[in-house]
Amino acid sequence: MTKLDNLDENDEDKLDELHAIFQNDFIDNTFEIDGKKLVVKRHVYLPKKDDLPEHFTRYFEKFVHVITREDKSKQGKKRSFLSDRANRIHWIKPILEHRIDKRISQFKFKESNGTIREYYWYKEKNYMVILEEVLPDYFLITGFCIDEKNKNYFLRKERNKWA
Repeated sequence: MTKLDNLDENDEDKLDELHAIFQNDFIDNTFEIDGKKLVVKRHVYLPKKDDLPEHFTRYFEKFVHVITREDKSKQGKKRSFLSDRANRIHWIKPILEHRIDKRISQFKFKESNGTIREYYWYKEKNYMVILEEVLPDYFLITGFCIDEKNKNYFLRKERNKWA
C-alpha cells in the first residue's frame, strides 16, 4: 500500500480502503500472539462530543481510535483526525508479527489503574502499538505515531517498565 498523500477525514473512499485493511488484518483474519488470540472489539463508532464526520459511524470504533488523536481542551476531550496515523494503519499487524525483531522495543508497563499493557515501539519509524492482556486473549488498545509531544513520556514508561 502506498501512502495516501493529502488524506483528510472527508475522503470517504480512502478511509474505506484503510478500514478494509484494518478489517482484513484484525476482524476477518485473526491471529495469535504467544498462543493468545488478538481481539479487536467489533463495536461501530458512535459519535460523541467529537467533531468527526458522520461517515465515521460506519467504521469500527477501534479503527477510529487508531486514526484519531485525543485532544484535551477546555471543552473536554475530543478526538481529531490525523492523516499520519491513518496512513500507518497497515503497520500494526507487521509490528506485532515481527515483535521479536531487534528493531522493535517491547516492554510491559503497569498503568495507574493497575492494568498491565504491552508496548511494541518501532523506534526507527516512531510508531507504537499497545496491547492489553485480558485472559485468555490480548486486546488491541491502539497504534499511533510517536512525536516530540509524547516521546519523553514513552521513554519514561520504557525505562520504568514492569517486571
